[in-house]
Amino acid sequence: MKRQSDRGFADTEQQRAVLSALSDDLALPLLQIKTTLELIDGSKLSAKNSLRHAKAMALSTEAGLQLIEAYRLALRAQDEAALPLEPVAVGAVLQEVAQQLTPYAKSYGTTVEVNLQGRLTPVLANKQSLAAAMQCLGASLIRAQAAQSESKNHRLMLGARRSADNVISTGVFSNAQGLSDRTLRTARSLAGRARQPLNGFPAGTASGILIADMLCGAMWQPLRAAAHRNMHGLATAVPISKQLQFV
Repeated sequence: MKRQSDRGFADTEQQRAVLSALSDDLALPLLQIKTTLELIDGSKLSAKNSLRHAKAMALSTEAGLQLIEAYRLALRAQDEAALPLEPVAVGAVLQEVAQQLTPYAKSYGTTVEVNLQGRLTPVLANKQSLAAAMQCLGASLIRAQAAQSESKNHRLMLGARRSADNVISTGVFSNAQGLSDRTLRTARSLAGRARQPLNGFPAGTASGILIADMLCGAMWQPLRAAAHRNMHGLATAVPISKQLQFV
């Protein structure tokens, strides 16, 4: 399996375009924090309610900080001629990301699951980039499907499976509507030129998906539309490592 020559967002203009989408999306958690502070300041809330609002602010802050850190990681990955790759246990990465996403998912009425199909041997990837990509993608899909549906019970699945040609596909899946290869190609071209490059997706979700796309493209292949256990989402393909030791 060869690294894809089109790495999605390799030039400075496109990096700035994703930065533009990022700045728009960061306005959402900042607005949530501002609104919460005004609510606390202008009313006599009980200690229980004050604690609930404080936890909501902490989650919004953490989500914003993780998005910024992932973007910085993506820029570093694009600056390197060859991203350092190592044997990685993809199942362990997905379990770790699921734990990180769970508190944030709960605030949106979402249950996070991990589903691994088949025998998954270590893959050749950059562990930090893979984890950051899945985290960004997961947070974006959590917000997207919560905004698209009035249901109070949602599912998010982090999945991986092995193909016959010794490639492992891993990604994030949900019931969010509107994800396709065409939608993603359009979003790449509109990033920085349209306030919402992902047609049909709510504000605050585009940059996480585009940053995940950058990170995956810097390793092997950009994101593509995929399905897993009757759920739809986005995934990347990584080759199986031939080395015995892994992290």
